[in-house]
Amino acid sequence: MNVLVAGGSGFIGRRLVDALADRGDQVTVISRDPAGAAQHARNGVTFRGWLPPLDGYDGVVNLSGAGIFDKRWSSSYRTAIRESRISTTKRIVQAILAADDPPRVLVNGSAIGFYGSRGEEQLPESASPGRDFLADVCQAWEAEATKAPVRTVMLRTGVVLGNGGGALAEMLPPFKLGLGGPIGSGKAWFSWVHIDDMVGLILFALDNEQVQGPMNCTSPGVVTNKVYTKALGAAIKRPTVFPIPPLALKLKLGGVAEVLTGSQRCVPETAQSAGYAFKFPEIGPALTDLLGS
Repeated sequence: MNVLVAGGSGFIGRRLVDALADRGDQVTVISRDPAGAAQHARNGVTFRGWLPPLDGYDGVVNLSGAGIFDKRWSSSYRTAIRESRISTTKRIVQAILAADDPPRVLVNGSAIGFYGSRGEEQLPESASPGRDFLADVCQAWEAEATKAPVRTVMLRTGVVLGNGGGALAEMLPPFKLGLGGPIGSGKAWFSWVHIDDMVGLILFALDNEQVQGPMNCTSPGVVTNKVYTKALGAAIKRPTVFPIPPLALKLKLGGVAEVLTGSQRCVPETAQSAGYAFKFPEIGPALTDLLGS
């Protein structure tokens, strides 16, 4: 398969590019500094500037967007979060429309922020959208993607657990000091996915023609924050006896704390119905794989 990846240098994108190259696909990563990025390229991966014609590609994966955990959510950064996703998707869709030989599939980023915080409610892909900032961003983001005249999959991504970035990098420091604990009562639902399954789900979306529309990229083993906290403590052999007040988390992280304090009990109905087999369906083995020594 000949695949173009936008956002290929990010936390998920780097691992996706490696996985595509490992299985023998031709991979093109679009970058604002293709010459610099190409210095670290591996066999089978090329770099091009924004945005080449999309003729001849079999699939496009768009993971572009300002990092949710990269900065505090000031007014200007909220704008960056929104525009970096929507404008990039719009440009890719326009390039698909302009192609004489367009790709067959667009796999586009989204997030479970689409649903907002929903307490105990189970959230398959058919659930209604929420009404907060991230829900508004995700709805606009998906609306742009659905304008593509090809099979389109929207990756409603949960909290991706992996080494070297993402939510786990934010969570680990207090836990390593023995100061970690559940957020508030610990009853909020925590929809997570191991980085290997996140990449696996993207490959699954590229390859399977029956997969279309929104797809929850979350483990079937959704847990409460309290259960997640205990599993994280066990993986690094640290106590988890200090509850974290949600207000303290918000003061430390700003608006991004909404991602960690909300309750989203997502169900990966689309992926499982289409036959995807999760490598890490349970939180304990997932964290042990990532953090156990």
